[in-house]
Amino acid sequence: MISRYLLCALGLYATATVAVAQQESATSLKTIMQGLRNDTVSIMDAMLVDDFTAVAEAAVRISDHPRIPPEQVSLVAAELDSEMAAFKQFDTLVHDLSMSLREAAEEGDRFRVQKTFQDMIAGCLGCHLAYRQRVISALAEGN
Repeated sequence: MISRYLLCALGLYATATVAVAQQESATSLKTIMQGLRNDTVSIMDAMLVDDFTAVAEAAVRISDHPRIPPEQVSLVAAELDSEMAAFKQFDTLVHDLSMSLREAAEEGDRFRVQKTFQDMIAGCLGCHLAYRQRVISALAEGN
């Protein structure tokens, strides 16, 4: 009887381990960016109907986005070289603004939600303008 439970437990553990490994291998800068885009659209939709709970939830997902896999960080760092710190500053800016957005949404402050969202989008677009093409090229060359 105990061995049956042990086998079931081991089977569940193995299944969970495979699922986590698949999720980690599926994480890439591209999938992270797609998730951020989806959360940004969710925020816009929620703002249109004053759903501050949904705004806050999506803002948390943005601030807590998965980390870029180390091998991709290395490729990007090699391409950007001395500009890597500035590239990282955009991520920090968007992270901080998403946390401020969450706070504003939790307070129900419509004006601050709108202003912070605009600032966050400006940070996203600034990074894309400065680095998107180079990062795409660096990652394509690394494959």
